[in-house]
This record gives sequence, structure tokens and C-alpha cells, in this order.
Amino acid sequence: MNKRRNLAFTIETLALTLFLLVVLALLVQLFGAAQRLGLQARRETDAALILQNVTAELHAGAGGWAEALAAAADGQGQTVTCLYAADGTRLADGETDPAAYTVTVALEPDPRPAGWMIQAHVAVSAPDGDELAALDTAHYLPGG
Repeated sequence: MNKRRNLAFTIETLALTLFLLVVLALLVQLFGAAQRLGLQARRETDAALILQNVTAELHAGAGGWAEALAAAADGQGQTVTCLYAADGTRLADGETDPAAYTVTVALEPDPRPAGWMIQAHVAVSAPDGDELAALDTAHYLPGG
């Protein structure tokens, strides 16, 4: 009788241990997936902030964009690539950061009777090269 009780106890203990391991494995997978989704959401939020900052600076002609717009208004399009930190600030020329986002702005001039309409395609890429956000915008430069 004692052997049957010991065998039943051993089988129940093994079954409960197996159940516990399966539940723990599922929880680890669940938390891992949640962390990956959180990191991706954070990267996309950073990219949206950077995109907003770049387009605002572009429209204001601030942050060195006045020179790029003037060069594009000379009749030839140009592409400007720069680095931005996760907080939305532009890194100085020559400054590097492995966690920096790459911003590529393609400027194409469109002549108008009283100036230039500069068409801009702004793209923000993650440090690993994945494009996270993109936007097409335009800026009018009078004269010319």
C-alpha cells in the first residue's frame, strides 16, 4: 500500500512540475513579446518626434536647413543626411552616436512664377537601418 501511495505522489509531483514548467515557459515568451513590442513602439515614437522636429525646422528654415533650401532653389535637387538623438535634437556635424536615428531629406525644386516650391521627402531610419517614418512636405521660397 505504501508503494502505491509513493508512486501516486511521485506521478502527481512530476505532473505538477511539468505543468509549472509549461506555464513558466509561456510567461517568459509573453513577457519577451511584450518587451519587443514596447521597444518597437518606443522607436516609432522617437521617429515621429524627430520627423515633427525636422519638418518644423525645415519650414522655419532653422537648424541649417536654410542653406539646404537655398542650395535646392538653385535648380538642382539635393539629399541631406543627418543624425538625430532619441530626444529629437540634431547631432552636430561629425558627432556620432550608435543609438542615433538617421534622417534623410531629399529636396527637389519646383520652379514657380514668383519663386521656388521645394518638395521634400523626409525619412527617419532606426540605428539598425529600418525606416520607421516618412513624410512628404513642401516649402515655398519667394523670389528667383
